[in-house]
Amino acid sequence: MLISLVLAYFLLHGSAAAGFAPQLESTGERIKEHVTVEATQKQALAVIDTATRANKAFLDQQKRDVDALSKVLAERGASAEQIDAAIAPLLASDSTEAVKLVNARFQLRALLTADEWSKVFPKAAPAGTK
Repeated sequence: MLISLVLAYFLLHGSAAAGFAPQLESTGERIKEHVTVEATQKQALAVIDTATRANKAFLDQQKRDVDALSKVLAERGASAEQIDAAIAPLLASDSTEAVKLVNARFQLRALLTADEWSKVFPKAAPAGTK
């Protein structure tokens, strides 16, 4: 039962790092708009480009891993060890991707001024406000 829940979670919600492609794209757009020093802008966009490519590779691999897990779960006689072995790559790659995204954040933090940072990453409005 727990295994089915884990699979359902990955199939329906992806992973912690799965939904970052749109945010990376919009971050790149805000960098182009608000970072005026060309050298800094290029470095920041390179960080975003690297993170975007890594995230795409992660999502492609995650799909293959979910497909492999689905096949194992479809086997009525699959052992707990087989299921654990099929889940392990999903959990490991999710953690690795999350670390890569955090590292990209720290790289950007080192490149951007406080003013640029506040414009590239504006604070979200509280829920329920416009």
